[in-house]
Amino acid sequence: MRFYGMAAPGGTAHVTAHGSNSLCVVASWSPAAVDLDINVRCYNNAGVLIDSRFVVNFTNRKPVGVHVGYLWNDNAVPPAIGHTPAPAYSYDSAGLPITVFRSAVGRYQVELGAFQTDSPGPWAAGYLHVTPYGAAARHCQALDPALVVDPSVIEVRCFDDTGAAVDTRFVLTYARQAAMLGGSGARTTATVDLSGVVPVMRGWTNSYGGAPTATMIIPGVYEIVFPGAGHLTGHAVAGIMGTPPAYCTIQSWWQSAGDEHLLVNCFDGNTGVANPAVLLNVAYIA
Repeated sequence: MRFYGMAAPGGTAHVTAHGSNSLCVVASWSPAAVDLDINVRCYNNAGVLIDSRFVVNFTNRKPVGVHVGYLWNDNAVPPAIGHTPAPAYSYDSAGLPITVFRSAVGRYQVELGAFQTDSPGPWAAGYLHVTPYGAAARHCQALDPALVVDPSVIEVRCFDDTGAAVDTRFVLTYARQAAMLGGSGARTTATVDLSGVVPVMRGWTNSYGGAPTATMIIPGVYEIVFPGAGHLTGHAVAGIMGTPPAYCTIQSWWQSAGDEHLLVNCFDGNTGVANPAVLLNVAYIA
């Protein structure tokens, strides 16, 4: 992907498949003269490169007075004392050091001040997303903070195309009180708890209107509606939390009667078939 006129140092990039069960990863990003290039690779569940639609975004904004943090974990196997991500590719609005630890194969703990100050409660009204980085079929997710020993630490799990735990580099972004790209514009995010009989909003933000709603179409397929947020432009992302090894992609998004609809598909991490989720985090930016 080439973003014309957007050359920028550092920052962070994310990608997710759109409309399929593909596994898409960020391979690299860098300035190209006055432009910004983001290299994306997409795979099927056999780990073979395939053509796929996808959604990609980038930011290097460093807003203050809000809860925003991002990082590129450029070390797949951090030492026991932890790894400090490269400063040019990291930011923490809380001004605290960012550290990544590894407790086992594919298991990471991220200390990010912007998130720590929001946990265990307000984080659910924000955006939390993890994307694998590299040149292989991978998928990563953040676990539900309510179910981990220390809810102030972001627990990350990463898997290969067979659903086996695997060490990998990754990028991670957290944002609350700011749009998912760190901007000052309208915010539209939701964390949806699917563990009960009906979906429940664990937390949400909708600058355009009232509380979003969620509906399970079939197990593994979910529709989230943000009242008053309907736009002809923009893009949406979706991520799974706490259902390893599984992953979710954004199937589609559209406006209807002034509302914005997001359709999310979740899949088994080995076979790529539809798989029920326990916790979703979605975001839309116009």
